[in-house]
Amino acid sequence: MSSVEDPLLKELVAALKEDTQRMASDLLGVITTQALIAVFALFLAVASLVRIAVFEQRSLGFLGGPGVGTGAVSLLFETALTFVLFALSVVSIYNLLRLREKYLRLQILAEKLGR
Repeated sequence: MSSVEDPLLKELVAALKEDTQRMASDLLGVITTQALIAVFALFLAVASLVRIAVFEQRSLGFLGGPGVGTGAVSLLFETALTFVLFALSVVSIYNLLRLREKYLRLQILAEKLGR
């Protein structure tokens, strides 16, 4: 058995404290960056859906436009992609918030080790 005064054990604990603090900081920084990207993608998806709903109704024939044609197919494809972006953004934000909450305990532990 090693003594608490063992220099190798002290060095190991010191390295663990330092690495845990850096790891927690890095993880939370990456999670925050990814969450901001997901929020921006969500904003783009909502803006695109509003644009499609407000300005492109004529292409779909809702307001007496030309009806289903090449432009309408393109618009439907764009709408589908926008809905996918919207869904992925919401799922991503939810998962990143869960990850942030999960690793926040690691940050608290790192702060306790730093005392």
